[in-house]
Amino acid sequence: MLIADASQSEVVTLQSKELIYLTDLLGVNRLMGKEDPFREFLLKELDEDWETVRDSLIQKGYLTPQGNEERLTVPMQVMSRLAAASLAEKACWVKYRTGTETYEQFLHIANECVVKVERSKDCLALHQLDEISEVRSVCGSIVGEMMWNAQCPGELPALMLSRRQFEEIVRKLDYLDIEDVMVELLKITDDQEGVISLAKCLKTHVAQGDIRFFSWNGDGWESQHAQFMNNHTINWLFRSSTKAEEDWLIATPTQKDQFQEMLLHWFRKPSEQAEGKQ
Repeated sequence: MLIADASQSEVVTLQSKELIYLTDLLGVNRLMGKEDPFREFLLKELDEDWETVRDSLIQKGYLTPQGNEERLTVPMQVMSRLAAASLAEKACWVKYRTGTETYEQFLHIANECVVKVERSKDCLALHQLDEISEVRSVCGSIVGEMMWNAQCPGELPALMLSRRQFEEIVRKLDYLDIEDVMVELLKITDDQEGVISLAKCLKTHVAQGDIRFFSWNGDGWESQHAQFMNNHTINWLFRSSTKAEEDWLIATPTQKDQFQEMLLHWFRKPSEQAEGKQ
């Protein structure tokens, strides 16, 4: 039996294997299922000595055997965060780079409660858990951390591109100057004004990243994927098909408040499972 302890701590920091162990103790089979994106986010621990993991949790005070050790207590702040994550039918995996720093987070969204699991930059197997009670503030925080600038021209239309050709250009960015990037982009679109703006952003970006959205449909996780790149004058949002046989990508100039509202709408939109219950 696993029960909560009233003891409190300001920060909860756990290794990947410790998170897996505690979540398994809670019996959250959906979270720890084979196709679960949170399991993929955590570093996979193969052939792990779970007795060692248990001892580590006991030593840190995150797990306390009681009596004959069939009863285990967990600090309330750990139990509440894992329980909230287990109820989430929406999730968001974000990985982005600003300057020379890379950040990675996994967000579990259950109504207005968000449980953030952030990977340590210094130790990839270490994660900090935080529970945030207001979805709008979470969206604002994410947008700020990703360095979305408030000034973004709204008159530029979206560009329809080949995903494969665009990814090839991005892979070669370090070896191309702006003029070369423009030439390559003009091979897949004839919008010269959009190409000039996109090429400048690709070569002078201050932040870039990936966002994966997940929604539980009752049987599995459905996913959507987006990327972004920002410089000091414009933000570009990229959306493409997740199907290997499809080769399209839409690059859209996106204002900061538009992106924030897009996140907020997605976080608050009922999942298909919830809609089906109505």
